[in-house]
Amino acid sequence: MALRILLLINRVPWPVKDGGTLAHYNLLKGLSDAGCDITLAAMNTSKHPVDLDNLPVSFSRLAKLHTAFVDNRVKAWPAFKNLFTKQSYNIQRFITPAYSQLLVDILIKQQFDLVLFDGLYTAPYIDVVRKYSSAMIWLRQHNVEYKIWETLANQTDQILKKSYVKLLTKRLKKFEQQVLPKFDAIVALTQKDVTDMQALGCKQPMFISPVGIDFKQTVSKTVVQPKSVFHLGAMDWQPNKQAMVWFVSQVWPLVIKQEPDAIFYMAGKKMPVMFKKYQTQNIKVMGEVEDATAFMQSKQIMVVPLFAGSGIRVKILEGMSLGKAIVTTKLGLEGVDAQNQKHLLVADGAEDFAASIVELLQNNAMSEQLGIEAKQLATDQYHNNKVINRLLNFCNTQLHT
Repeated sequence: MALRILLLINRVPWPVKDGGTLAHYNLLKGLSDAGCDITLAAMNTSKHPVDLDNLPVSFSRLAKLHTAFVDNRVKAWPAFKNLFTKQSYNIQRFITPAYSQLLVDILIKQQFDLVLFDGLYTAPYIDVVRKYSSAMIWLRQHNVEYKIWETLANQTDQILKKSYVKLLTKRLKKFEQQVLPKFDAIVALTQKDVTDMQALGCKQPMFISPVGIDFKQTVSKTVVQPKSVFHLGAMDWQPNKQAMVWFVSQVWPLVIKQEPDAIFYMAGKKMPVMFKKYQTQNIKVMGEVEDATAFMQSKQIMVVPLFAGSGIRVKILEGMSLGKAIVTTKLGLEGVDAQNQKHLLVADGAEDFAASIVELLQNNAMSEQLGIEAKQLATDQYHNNKVINRLLNFCNTQLHT
């Protein structure tokens, strides 16, 4: 009998144009491919709206889809009023009666073996699910969310902004401390996240399951543009904005001094208008690209200069699966079972980061070898079917415990 799963996601995971959506989508697709009977309860948010009437047939076949509209925009007046409460504004933006009612309607009509909350922003609805279901209830924790905001607060110089971000961090941490123990088990993407959640007091079973990569989507023959460097990521995510400001101001000028013909391509959805000022002969601000895979394959070196964040860098896994030579930071490497100098290069300071890029631009053999090793590692450990099968084995063990 197929495993009956209710999957809660705080966005409709389509189209797949950023790491977060890919993490949601590949879980959904992997479970469906494994023969599970999936019911998907997704928020269709104002931040990531999806035209439900134009979803591809291939997506519709993955699950029985149910949605509720959630207005999760950051609004000045609600944010101000929230200051006089004890609630996390990050979380409050995803709470709405419409989604609660959607879950109730589903749960009174259907029974499930597992209810899987895919991400912290669905977690406020655990009490609703507990009331109407006797199934196992898990949380798949993409990040230890408060850790991201904690880092951003520490890196902010403006006094008022720092104080506000610290308040958001404190409340988000409190929410995570309170809600995580309510789940029967937690699926984490990295060992670091497991350690951080245990520090918050989590004692329930935990299983590490990284984001899987669907290699069927990464097969094509593309001519690689020489002397090309790129970054691809959702530019409405604060750590990516921070990374790009640092890279173009501190790192790229050092690269150009030694490689004046090199071109840096900055791509990603929701590119802030302010980034247009960086456009030069050696920097191309692309914004959202139509085909992310083709774009990545056409460039030589991938950079992921992150200094804030938690969880796993999905774009690094995608780059590895495509055989890209990658330069990242120690934090960017967290959660990825790759070795510096073998699968990619790791550098934190601007001079070291620039030197790593220049070395790859000047040494094609090294660049190609890193790509070969990275792709082999991705195939062995991050193939979506393998990741999902390991997760389902853990699930079956818990069901029969």
